[in-house]
Amino acid sequence: MRYFIILISCICITATTQAQNVISINATAEVLVPADKIAFQINLNAEGDTPQEAYNLHKEREKVLVQELKKHDIKEEDLTFEPISINKTYNGSYRNEENKRIQTRQNVIVTLKNFDIYEEIQITLIENNFDEFSGNFTSSEAEEGENEALKEALKIAREKAEIIANETGVTITGIKNISHSYNSRPPRPMMEMTSAKSSDSLLEFDQSVSVSANVSVTYKFKK
Repeated sequence: MRYFIILISCICITATTQAQNVISINATAEVLVPADKIAFQINLNAEGDTPQEAYNLHKEREKVLVQELKKHDIKEEDLTFEPISINKTYNGSYRNEENKRIQTRQNVIVTLKNFDIYEEIQITLIENNFDEFSGNFTSSEAEEGENEALKEALKIAREKAEIIANETGVTITGIKNISHSYNSRPPRPMMEMTSAKSSDSLLEFDQSVSVSANVSVTYKFKK
C-alpha cells in the first residue's frame, strides 16, 4: 500500500486527584491514500404536466443511463440507487392547478475505477438533458489508511503520556479507557505524479484521499 503520513497532532491534559490518578491524551494522525476511484453521483430527474408525462420522460432518461452503464461494463457491485420518487410542485407562490408541475427524482451512485470514462459519460448525460450530477474521489485503500492512522495516533498518545509521566515522576500502570474515530477530507495532489498519462486532462494528475484517526486515551499511573 502506498501512503503518506502527513500530519500528527496531539493535545495533552493531565489530572491528578486523590480519587483519580490519570493522564488523558487526545491525539490525531492523518494519512494520505491514493484516490483510485470516483464516486459519480447522478440525479435522474424529469418534469411534466402530468404524472404519466413526467414518468415517461424519466424512463427515457433512465434508459440512456442504463445503456451507458452497459456500454462501459459497469458491474452491479459498483452501482447503488434509490427508488424513483414522484412529487407535485408549483411554479410561483400560488398553489393552484395552473401552476402545478410533476417532478421525478432518483439518486444513482456509480463507482468508477477507470477515470477515462468519467468525462465521456458526463458528455452523454448532458447531451440527453441530464442537469444534475457530480463526482468525488474515493480510495480502495481507505480502510488500510484508517488502520495506519490509528496505529500512528496510538503511538503518539503513548509517547506523550510517557513524557508526561517521566517529567512528573509517576509510572504508567495501564489504560483506564480508550476511544477512537475516523475522518476523511477532500482530495489533494499526491507527492508524485504519473508521467505515463498523455491526455490534457486534470485527471492525469494523481490525487489522494486524506484519512485521519482520532484517539482519546486515559492512562492510569502510580506515584
